[in-house]
Amino acid sequence: MVEVLDEVGYGKLDDATELCAAAFTSRGLDTERMGEVSVVLVNPETMRDLNRKFRGIDAPTDVLSFEIDGPYGEMVGEIVISPDHASSEMGVEELVVHGALHLAGMDHGENFEESEMARVQDAVMKAVHNPEG
Repeated sequence: MVEVLDEVGYGKLDDATELCAAAFTSRGLDTERMGEVSVVLVNPETMRDLNRKFRGIDAPTDVLSFEIDGPYGEMVGEIVISPDHASSEMGVEELVVHGALHLAGMDHGENFEESEMARVQDAVMKAVHNPEG
């Protein structure tokens, strides 16, 4: 279901499938019926180019999500992450969840910290790292 393309040699993202599946499941999506998701790890320059082209913002960012065919299409979408812009608050794993939640239809507006998406993302991360509850 999830293909990781590590263009920067990050090498520490072994659980992208689990992270995406947890995010999609949290939104009520049937992961057995879903198409493929690509997670691409890129350098800051590539991220800046993508952010400028698709959002009109001439600066790098941490994560971008691009829906392609939707949840039950052949290719759900692509999550692009700049590991150099991950932070102690939101590391690469959490950026995968963040991107997957966007692909699942969530948005956070201008204030992420106060959004429903932030609460769902936190719950997904806790569930993935503490599956026993």
